[in-house]
Amino acid sequence: MNNNEHDEEELLKVEILNYRKTNQVAKTKLLTDDKVLARVTDGIYRQPGSALRELISNAYDADANNVVIDTDAPRFESMTIRDDGNGMSIDVFVNLINHIGGSAKRNKKGLDLNITSSEDSTLSPKKKRKLIGKIGIGLFSVAQLTREFEIITKREGDDYYLKAIVRLNNYSDESMPVSEERGEGFETGSVEIWTENTENIEAHGTDIILRNIKKSAKDILKSIDTWGQSFAETDPDSLDELDNLNTAKLDTPSFHIGCISGESGYEFYDYDVNHKPNLPWLTSDDKSEKFSKLYQSVLDLTKTTINPKLSINLDNYLHMLWILSLSVPLDYVDKHPFELTKRQISNCYLISNMAKGQATSLPEDDIDKPFNNYIPFKSDSKPVGFNVVIDGVQLFRPLRFTGLPTSKAIIKDPIMFFGSYAPRFSTDDSHETGGNLEFDAYILWSPKVIPRDHNGVLVRLHNASGIMFDETFMKHQVAEHTIKSQLSIEVFISKGLDSALNIDRESFNISHPHYQILMRWLHQALRQVINKYKSLKNSALASKSYEKEKVNESLLDSIIDASLVHRGLEPLEKKFLVISGDEDNSDFENAYCVTKEILSESIGGRPSSSVRGKEVKLKSQAILQVLDSYGLLDGLSQSKQDALFSDIVKVIGFKGD
Repeated sequence: MNNNEHDEEELLKVEILNYRKTNQVAKTKLLTDDKVLARVTDGIYRQPGSALRELISNAYDADANNVVIDTDAPRFESMTIRDDGNGMSIDVFVNLINHIGGSAKRNKKGLDLNITSSEDSTLSPKKKRKLIGKIGIGLFSVAQLTREFEIITKREGDDYYLKAIVRLNNYSDESMPVSEERGEGFETGSVEIWTENTENIEAHGTDIILRNIKKSAKDILKSIDTWGQSFAETDPDSLDELDNLNTAKLDTPSFHIGCISGESGYEFYDYDVNHKPNLPWLTSDDKSEKFSKLYQSVLDLTKTTINPKLSINLDNYLHMLWILSLSVPLDYVDKHPFELTKRQISNCYLISNMAKGQATSLPEDDIDKPFNNYIPFKSDSKPVGFNVVIDGVQLFRPLRFTGLPTSKAIIKDPIMFFGSYAPRFSTDDSHETGGNLEFDAYILWSPKVIPRDHNGVLVRLHNASGIMFDETFMKHQVAEHTIKSQLSIEVFISKGLDSALNIDRESFNISHPHYQILMRWLHQALRQVINKYKSLKNSALASKSYEKEKVNESLLDSIIDASLVHRGLEPLEKKFLVISGDEDNSDFENAYCVTKEILSESIGGRPSSSVRGKEVKLKSQAILQVLDSYGLLDGLSQSKQDALFSDIVKVIGFKGD
């Protein structure tokens, strides 16, 4: 900062303090030193939820215990984000609006402004949390949602609230105004600041009020991309018979907040087109129970669908809640994986860091001893002490490791692998390596990853992540598709990788040395996991006479098995056709499902146990297995799956004159 910039900041601080006596409003320009960072007001984030994620992260860095968000769902006209963190002083706020992209966190200025720990500038001042933010643009992620917002902030002990209205510009590169008051800075908006006296000395925290939410953001949150189909559908009465065959029925998500019609202030649900909310919880449920019910409902979808996908089964709003629960520092919906025991997951192994090492079993000395007692994890697995409530729903990390759906695979119980790595670098290597790196990880194998979106690897930096599960496993090239489709991985970075995080906090610079080290470790770990899984499967086959279904002994089943093997798939893990009306087929998990009535209709009213019924079921099952092996069933909604299964059974069961 040059002398002129320093003088301008000091003048603004004095002006704000002096205006406390006259109730006047101080005005200034929102500036950034870099044209690229100035473009943040054009919205570098991908989804409206990204803005909420950044504001929640800011509250976490400010030592908040609670964040309460009101999104005004399902209207989304305005939003309020309230936290009980440390609040901002005038000095901190003035620095913030004058240095977008120049965060005071993690440096000496943070110490001077008391927004970081006095002992360690990478920690929060009171709770000593590892800071999530570092770039200094998180607050202005709200440009994804609105161009105008209000900030109300207060520190404990202050006898006033500091208030501001921020109006963001929206300029192209060519028209972005250059400030003549401060070097070559770029104006990104304007700010009005004032104070209001209060006797509530003990209060502390920050409120951010977003007004006039953009139509584009509202349309996303309202799932207009889905609900708009119903408004575009033609009245069947106006179609002739041939055109009517091409009229698609609206596929609504399994769970949604509904869709409203009408003018602002006079909205209503159109019951005739099924726009009423369908939520897995009751309004009377406690806030701590609602998200758990959503998570369990997604798991339960496996009873009626092959493998649920969030974007199909949740509307955009509920999908946003799910992604936020994965992104910000929260407690798990059940228990942290490092706090589990061998009584809960008996098959657990330690990843070797040796070049050609193999996964080894954890000791058997005490099955009630948590895994973090066996392995010196650097990551903290204790309760986070941070709560986020959105529209009366408390969020939890939607990952569970016990009580998961099973399948007909030879190995039915989850297998857990743990790893920890901290490469040693010399002092001379720091410029090339980016400094020290430490991380812990678990790799969970389960018969089925639910939802399918959790198949991959998720990297947590200081217990937070803007990056979702990477289904490529960091570009892993070995063609073990079946086993990899059954893996869910979390990596907890306790030191390093910060400089590899891109400005949007939703992607990494994959050429960064830390990312490359992590990628190589992961690929080595995957080799060990795949080898151990194959060994366990072979042992299971050898240790007991695994009785195959009678259908597997037929010539048709041999053809299907050969087809699956040709595509690198595992025949023993293929799915089966289940008749939902048969008492002997009550397990619908990992299965294709048709009703007993559909099968009976296709075979002329004969029982499903008849020779004809078994033949139709066998052939229909074979066709579905072939379609599934080519991935042609992936992404189908539940209603389309039901229709496809029923049609195939009817066609196979058809007998001409």
